[in-house]
Amino acid sequence: MSNTNYESLINGRTNKYEIRFFHMYLKGDSPVRNGELKLVSERDHASFIHEYIHYLQQITTPYGLKTNWYFLNRLFLYREYVDSNTTLSLPVPAETNEAEAEFRKELNAKAGSKFYQDASVDAVNVNLSDIETARTNDSAVNVGVYDFTLHWALSDGFKFGYTCVMESMAHLIQSLFNSELSHSEVPYQAAQLICNELRPDIMENKKLLISICYIALFFDNPGVAFFDILQSVDQKEHGIALFRRYMMHTRTFNGVQMTHAKMMQILMDNFIERLEAVLGYKPVHLKMVIDNCKYEAIAGDSTLLHFIYEHDLIKLNDLDELLDFYSYPAIDSAHNDLVVPLGRDGRPFTETGILLSLELIHARLKQENGEKECIRFPICNRHSRSDDTKLIDENCGGTQWDKQIPCLFTTGMKFWRLGDKTFVP
Repeated sequence: MSNTNYESLINGRTNKYEIRFFHMYLKGDSPVRNGELKLVSERDHASFIHEYIHYLQQITTPYGLKTNWYFLNRLFLYREYVDSNTTLSLPVPAETNEAEAEFRKELNAKAGSKFYQDASVDAVNVNLSDIETARTNDSAVNVGVYDFTLHWALSDGFKFGYTCVMESMAHLIQSLFNSELSHSEVPYQAAQLICNELRPDIMENKKLLISICYIALFFDNPGVAFFDILQSVDQKEHGIALFRRYMMHTRTFNGVQMTHAKMMQILMDNFIERLEAVLGYKPVHLKMVIDNCKYEAIAGDSTLLHFIYEHDLIKLNDLDELLDFYSYPAIDSAHNDLVVPLGRDGRPFTETGILLSLELIHARLKQENGEKECIRFPICNRHSRSDDTKLIDENCGGTQWDKQIPCLFTTGMKFWRLGDKTFVP
């Protein structure tokens, strides 16, 4: 798991949502297919829901939108560097500026623990002074842990930040449909463990805890905000009413006092503007999605929470209604077809192909951990074996710019005008 994607490891299967490129990867089957929904196993359905929640966190919360704006800005700087050089020595270094570096520092401070391996986390201990320290330092909150097997009590345990908030929320929603989850305690069950310690009176109210996690993502420091909301919420509170109240909460944004609802409108406009600058293309699909999100922000409401409380997302009809409002990202799964959002004419949106090609090209140019093989090679290789379609050749292993077979990478090379570049591996 990195700051650019959210992974969930369940029974040895890793699913992932790549936030920069609106792309979900599932090891199992997806209930969403091109143009229809399909019944899949409870396990696969719940895994899809988990990653789908990360997509919704990205487009419906200030923290998701600000974080994505940051990544889009990095991609914009990266594009400027690539466009201005005719010879590219690989890996191409990541471009940065002072504002980007400052936000990255802030993001890392508030992220908190992505895993914890020093001990088993059977229970937690929260020191109120640690919450105030995190508030002062604008950082994640230190949480002490108890390991009952080893009889350990560690005061310096894991760090509860936005990673724990996001993953705990996704885990809680996933657990509504699949009770046999084997997620690790940190980050996936961190919110529940803290609730058990501080608010045992609401520990069984998963939907309220989901709402608290969701609302925490509307604050500058979600880790600290989670504790504030958790400790102040009434035992009989309804999550939707709680959300509506906080959406009218007044805060300072860019030096101006405004409600969360007003701030969301500004952030959504900024997001679409930056996305268009990165793509060099006016987004159609994501603009429609963000317009829906803006509509619910203006109303101070949450379609997601209504579905959590009032619907059953294991039912395809209910899931279809949710997808109709928020749509969905590109999806790769055990099923061979790449699932993409479709317009009313049944055709894919151009921006989806642009984003998917950018994902492949960006990965190859960055060459993380020395990886030169196209990140889509395992998927294309599987397709080629199963239906005898020619999708791959020897260039997929490292010299993708020489490939002639049509694919997302070669199409992207043309769109991004990279054909005249010289690549030095």
